[in-house]
Amino acid sequence: MTPHTRAERGGVRGDDNARRSNKWTNARMCLAALIAALPLSNYLLARESKSMMAGGDGGDAGPGGRRRADDDLLHRPPPSRKVGGPPSSAASSSPLLVKANSIDSYWWPSAEHGGGLLGRIHASQNPADCSSPDTKFFVWRSMKDNENDTRGLTAWAHAGTLHLFHALTDGDGYPEHGVSRVLLTDDKLWPMARGCEHGPETRECYFEPLSHSCGLGDVDDVADATRSIELKEPKDEYDRSLRTVYSSEKLWFRVTQDRFSWMRMGGEKDHSATSIVAATFAYYFRPRQWLIDEIDRRIRLSMPPDLNPERTVGVPIRRSDKCHGHNITGSAKGELQCPPLSLYLDGVRKFLEFDPHIENVIVTSEDKSACDEFLELLREEMPSLRAVLNVGDAQQGTGSGSKLESYVEGVHNADVVASALTSMHLQLRARYFVITSKSTWTATIAVMARAYGFASEILVIDIGSNHNTFSEMARSGCTGRVKG
Repeated sequence: MTPHTRAERGGVRGDDNARRSNKWTNARMCLAALIAALPLSNYLLARESKSMMAGGDGGDAGPGGRRRADDDLLHRPPPSRKVGGPPSSAASSSPLLVKANSIDSYWWPSAEHGGGLLGRIHASQNPADCSSPDTKFFVWRSMKDNENDTRGLTAWAHAGTLHLFHALTDGDGYPEHGVSRVLLTDDKLWPMARGCEHGPETRECYFEPLSHSCGLGDVDDVADATRSIELKEPKDEYDRSLRTVYSSEKLWFRVTQDRFSWMRMGGEKDHSATSIVAATFAYYFRPRQWLIDEIDRRIRLSMPPDLNPERTVGVPIRRSDKCHGHNITGSAKGELQCPPLSLYLDGVRKFLEFDPHIENVIVTSEDKSACDEFLELLREEMPSLRAVLNVGDAQQGTGSGSKLESYVEGVHNADVVASALTSMHLQLRARYFVITSKSTWTATIAVMARAYGFASEILVIDIGSNHNTFSEMARSGCTGRVKG
């Protein structure tokens, strides 16, 4: 082999280096192309899989129409699939893909497996040793006249989440005492669970216990003043060293000022108030398996599989007993100056002017006459938009919780609760919302959509004339001084 001069050897090495550089450059370009193509291929595979499962497009709903309820056209899970169970290793490795593929089926954030704020709440509510003297409790008691409690689902949820904040922060005592309490509920009748066929006539007829680890058998007797205290008023102060605190039997609750110190991750200004509030709602609204299956069935009947959340407006209409001057016997007093339905349509029109790509309007309401009237307006003025409805909705004509079974003949409490929660789940598939934020129901939907919805961003038009502190969070995603 002929020896090379130094210059020649340098030239050879230069050529080798260039070839190696080109080789790695090409490899990196191929890898980049593969990474860019993977989301598209996953999307196409998912859509093809859903299409094969559906055996077609599953029916369609024209403006104001309902999807066909033909079982042959519905893509249901295999009999062996348990909807809403713990994720498989494959599913848990791509939770966003699982959620994206759940447009027309049940999805809810997992407290046990999802981590984050929701996971931290779950961990605090399920200590390793409930019998330990160091494990402390806050027992949420029912009102004295609990059988006639008229609160609806989200009114109860608001009370539950604020009691949960009380437990997590020990009534704003966490920074000083450094202990969170486990929130439990008493075992008195929950009006909406009257006649429950799926469990006790309590909140746990429908929802998972606030703690799976601890129960009322772990708390101290209310009469034992050395270890427990019974609050007379929600704002009462108490000795934080006591192991068990019983809430007052009043309607209201203590509003804590510090909602983050128990996380040991900084103060109030370091985190999103909307995120932590939404997480407490997500924890409260974890359905039991029978209710998961029922919500899943109803979503599959109602939601078109080709719905694009980015091109969808949500119109959750809350009327009936929410309006001033109603005459619905047994319902709570009205607290809202209900706007005319034409204002809801004006809200949709504003969004359509803002985003001409809008294709769908999800319309839900407990008030059948209001829902039907709005759908007629939508057909007449915006016939190109597809209306998505809650198929089989009980539409009981009230949001109050004490006598749900008495408003619609043949409808039971379980039907009403399943219908309402299905409406909430359907609305989470929207990007734009027209609401009356004084309604805890529609405001809760907007807040939940900001944290756990299917769209990339949430925009809200509030057509109501009444507001409260929660309205700000629903309308803008943050808290502030309420005007009006």
